[in-house]
Amino acid sequence: MKEKCEYCISAAVAAASAIAGTIMIFILIGLNGCNKTRAAKASGQAPEGWHLVWNDEFSGKQIDTTKWDFQTGTGSQYGLVGWGNNELQYYRKENAFVKDGNLVLEARKENYEGMSYTSARLRTVKDDGTELFTKTYGRIEARIKMPAGNGIWPAFWLLPATTDYGTWASSGEIDILEAKGRLPNRVYGTVHFGQPWPGNKYSSGMYKFPDGGKITDYHVYSLEWEPGVLRWLVDGNKYYETSQWWSLGAGESEPYAYPAPYDKPFYILLNFALGGNYDGGVSPEDSDLPAQMLVDWVRVYDKNEPYATNVKRPTPERDEKKFKSFETADGHNFIFDSGLTQVICEDKNKGMSSNENMDVKTHDWYFLALSDFGGEATSSSLATAEGEGRLVKITKPGNQNYSVQLIQHLPVAKGYFYKIQFDAKASAPRKIALKLGGDADNSWAVYSPEYYPELDTTTKHYSYYFTMENETDVTARLEFNLGLKTNDVWIGNVSVTQED
Repeated sequence: MKEKCEYCISAAVAAASAIAGTIMIFILIGLNGCNKTRAAKASGQAPEGWHLVWNDEFSGKQIDTTKWDFQTGTGSQYGLVGWGNNELQYYRKENAFVKDGNLVLEARKENYEGMSYTSARLRTVKDDGTELFTKTYGRIEARIKMPAGNGIWPAFWLLPATTDYGTWASSGEIDILEAKGRLPNRVYGTVHFGQPWPGNKYSSGMYKFPDGGKITDYHVYSLEWEPGVLRWLVDGNKYYETSQWWSLGAGESEPYAYPAPYDKPFYILLNFALGGNYDGGVSPEDSDLPAQMLVDWVRVYDKNEPYATNVKRPTPERDEKKFKSFETADGHNFIFDSGLTQVICEDKNKGMSSNENMDVKTHDWYFLALSDFGGEATSSSLATAEGEGRLVKITKPGNQNYSVQLIQHLPVAKGYFYKIQFDAKASAPRKIALKLGGDADNSWAVYSPEYYPELDTTTKHYSYYFTMENETDVTARLEFNLGLKTNDVWIGNVSVTQED
């Protein structure tokens, strides 16, 4: 479909030049054609295999508040100053309106409530929790035209209607469309999942328009969401698909049953942000404002056939060759010093920049008190009735959970399922953090969920699981992060095993 009423105008002009005496007749025909075009638009053409269940064609004179609610402000009322992304705009109702069959979200350069810019954000739920429209599974799409320019960040996306699996990103987020105005020849689709921030993870795809296409033209942006699969499309062309996600609640050791969190109702959002973390904090140019994000329509479909049931999370292809070469302590455990008896202390270390700082062949543990992050602590071997272990006495907890660390290197292979176990206690109730990831040579990638066990004064056994989805890392890094609290910690009986 070309831009609205282009057909009508061209028809009227052609008629005028061909038969000057009947100009008004053909103009009326053109306008009638325009109405027919709008009627066709309103009915839509359902994609093959789908049927329409909800839509807004924005054909009225104002925003339909039975379908959309405004979110206003800077996000501070939700505990998200700058909407959690250091965005530069203040959202106002006045910046959203219907014009010429479009929903218009307009970003402006104006000072309002201490912000230098204003814009608009709409969603299909209300602040009081009233659901105007939510959906589990389906095809959700919109026809959108966006502006170019630095600091331009329009989005069309989904958030969970409830937090059954925990706070962001345990309960998920699906970005159907995000665009960076300074890169107008591409758009992105992303799925967020994992644990509550900062243990969140995401995966993403990028679509580059063919033949000089840009976000400044109308395009249809779609998500096909079925049990166990998410697909992103632009103008019907699939560019990204994934079935790899998981959800782990705060303090939990095992993920929720797949396909959580993407088996619950989500609601729709449309917003036009400025600046922020998404594009590196780039600010808009005054000359590019005001700017408009135009939404021709939003439509939601269900499949004609029933959705799949009892889906299982696909297991990544296993790196069997490397896995079979890995050495273990007893044919099962990849930790050779389960009692943390052999520890290299780096009390004043400012952080390891690569594996070259650590001799991973020795299977020694490393104890780090990172002065750059305010950490100060000592450690010593201490046997208890439960076995050998290491006592860490913390005098300055630092400003990060990794200000004080115990680190062990071990190999982990792609596609394998691992179980991490240990015993621990503290001099007083406190939380620690545990994860397995890469060093600088692997871009500090996080391989496992970050686990936050709650310790108390009695020794307890802890365990959690993860699947290695990244490429094999023969020098992966198991971290016990003990900062932020001064309570002493004892850890022992550490094991990492591969489970079937």
